[in-house]
Amino acid sequence: MMYTTNLLLLLAFTGSAVAAFPTKLIYQSPTGVFLENIAIRPSSKLLITSAQLPTLFTLDPNAASATLNEIYTFPNSTSLTGIVEYRPDVYAIVASELNLTAISAPPGSVVIWSVDLTSGSPVARPAARIPQSTLTNGLSSVPGHPDLVLAADSDLGAAYEVNMRTGAVRVKTQDPALAAGAPAPPALGINGLHVRDGSLYFTNTQQGTFARVPLRGGTVEVLGDLKPFGLSGGYDDFAFDVEGRAWVATHPGTLQLFTPLANGTWVQETAVGDPAGSMVVNVPTAAAFGRKGSRKTKILYVTTETGQIVAVDTGAKA
Repeated sequence: MMYTTNLLLLLAFTGSAVAAFPTKLIYQSPTGVFLENIAIRPSSKLLITSAQLPTLFTLDPNAASATLNEIYTFPNSTSLTGIVEYRPDVYAIVASELNLTAISAPPGSVVIWSVDLTSGSPVARPAARIPQSTLTNGLSSVPGHPDLVLAADSDLGAAYEVNMRTGAVRVKTQDPALAAGAPAPPALGINGLHVRDGSLYFTNTQQGTFARVPLRGGTVEVLGDLKPFGLSGGYDDFAFDVEGRAWVATHPGTLQLFTPLANGTWVQETAVGDPAGSMVVNVPTAAAFGRKGSRKTKILYVTTETGQIVAVDTGAKA
């Protein structure tokens, strides 16, 4: 595929650690456990995965004293990464024996599970295996195809199409724009991914890019790039709001906001945190918007590598 840039970088960092949007810390892990990804249930409760544990957790963000509660622990696994709702209250989850030091799992250990929460008690089953993968990361649903999810392979620089009903797995797209590139592993290429309006949007942590490519194939467009901002980390997972803006978790301590313009370009700005590192969102990993009501859909929940869950009010600026 061709590789082009479609990017407008007009806004510079302020250097301030004060969030542009109001934030509230709703949970801090007492052990600082690595919280990796997040999904929001129809009930508005959160589902949380950890890269350090094979257990799926839930949290009620409206509780007076929010706690992580166990839902299900996956066998033959040490780590959970991506999670996505692919049918109402049914979730795809990546489990593996991930070694966080090597950022790699043994080939054959990566399993995409289905967890059905519609009956109250979890019903879990292994839906698909990706034997060639050593690091399957983010997941995305595919609008109009309720049995399909896309899975990011951060090591091989690919996105897989996974049929959660049949277990069939095929490479949907693979390109240098999705790969880690130099330096050699351990490094993360494609990380977060979401399907929207016929395109696959994705982040590449090592290359420091936020980009998209048509699902049917074509030119990769770079919508955001860390280099002009002098950031030392990388983009992680992200979420779209109802206005079509992308809120990207960015290491070491910001949320980057990408706003599409009528001329096809995107403006990037710091929405939360400090590019030098922030205690507001300390190494953010993923984000997801609330559900049930217009007010809640403006609340963005963010997980961090240091065990935080932070609520961001995207409907108001501080």
